[in-house]
Amino acid sequence: MDKEQIKQELVDKSNNILVKYSEPDTVESVSVMNFADKTVYLGSLKVFRYEIVPNIMKDLEKELKGYGKLIVRDQRVTPCCSPPYTHISFNITILN
Repeated sequence: MDKEQIKQELVDKSNNILVKYSEPDTVESVSVMNFADKTVYLGSLKVFRYEIVPNIMKDLEKELKGYGKLIVRDQRVTPCCSPPYTHISFNITILN
């Protein structure tokens, strides 16, 4: 599978999860870092309802675990001029 195809699948799966939980944000892109021995994909989601964060993280882990080594993290964010949200990020490392 080529890198662009993986990148698009990660965006689609992330957006499907956001739609499933009726979250208004969308994932536009996933960053790709190329190294000699591995490729790392970095993505993030913005979730406004704190009570569904565990479910979204569980769904992300289920949907994305087949690509490579997966790390999913979350962090609460309270901006000055918009509603608070949880930033959920994922990091997938695939060995070349």
